[in-house]
Amino acid sequence: MKYYNAIDLVQDAVQVLGDTLRYPDVQRKYGFEELRGQVLEDVLYLASECPDQEHEIWKGAMLTFSDLNRQLAALDVAPFALPSFDVFMEQLEGWRLRGGEGTVEEHVAAADQQRDFFETLLDPEIDFAQRANRVIVRMGTIKQRELSKRQPAPVIVEVSANDKPLIESSVRLACQIPSFAHHVFEILIEDLGDRNGWRFDETATDAWRFFFTEEVTEALIREVA
Repeated sequence: MKYYNAIDLVQDAVQVLGDTLRYPDVQRKYGFEELRGQVLEDVLYLASECPDQEHEIWKGAMLTFSDLNRQLAALDVAPFALPSFDVFMEQLEGWRLRGGEGTVEEHVAAADQQRDFFETLLDPEIDFAQRANRVIVRMGTIKQRELSKRQPAPVIVEVSANDKPLIESSVRLACQIPSFAHHVFEILIEDLGDRNGWRFDETATDAWRFFFTEEVTEALIREVA
């Protein structure tokens, strides 16, 4: 379902601003409260343009709002109101009586005018962490896109000559710092994935973790002996 710009801007605010969205000053700078109203306006506009589909539109909107509310709750931000279908129809009737409030193009323009997203990110008064969050989100997106193109990592461990030195050095490091063995393993499978173009799912990760743990255990036994 298309919600024009408002729902996308709210999602951007959640992903990019992160925990800082809980602060009133940040919400004010981003125009978050205005976006709340704009999202509902967009849904009402869509319903007014699609007679006899009001229930499907309301249902889709409530699912979208519920998902956003879960994200907002994690950030300690007030949720979106979830009107019942009857209340939604009353709001829609009021919308129709008012003759609507502009075209789709005007809705998009209004959302854009409320807050230029990139201008906000460059505002020197906005904490640097917010801009860093944007970079992190982009890096994560790129990483996931790259991983989706890789081949699944093998669930049967066979160490190639090329990978053997990396695994041996990781085992030695895990033996030297046992409390960080888990982190050493995480770095290892990331390096293996980058080297071989592998994507580690849960099954493959468990298989390689078992292999790594066995290698570390045997190395520790040899040291004691």
